Amino acid sequence: MKIDKNCITYPKVYFTNFAKEQLQLIIENDFTLKGKYLRILISGKGCDGFKYSVGFADLNDDDLNISVENDDNFEVIMDPFTAFYLQNTEVDYVLDLETGDEGFVVTNKDQKKFHGKFWKKNNDLVPTLTK
Repeated sequence: MKIDKNCITYPKVYFTNFAKEQLQLIIENDFTLKGKYLRILISGKGCDGFKYSVGFADLNDDDLNISVENDDNFEVIMDPFTAFYLQNTEVDYVLDLETGDEGFVVTNKDQKKFHGKFWKKNNDLVPTLTK
């Protein structure tokens, strides 16, 4: 069974100005990314909700192309599972020279809905499946 893509509302994805600047620098300076897409992905789940990853990837048949709300020239890709749960998302870029932390950070504005075993409490938070 797969998630029915036709039942998914396309998420609203916002990038901070710093994230957009860093993304542009990365794309302009890394020729190996030609033809790749920026993918936002749910990479795990804990008691406090989902964990997220951002990276460059090829486009898969099931992927959704999501327009960035505050930049008409830019899209990200998500698999249907990620798109279903990331309906209101902000992407920032962290560059902390003291700690060495660097990279894109995804904030799901609806993260509180997904604490614990949320799917047992609310069927509306479970995506529609196809056979």
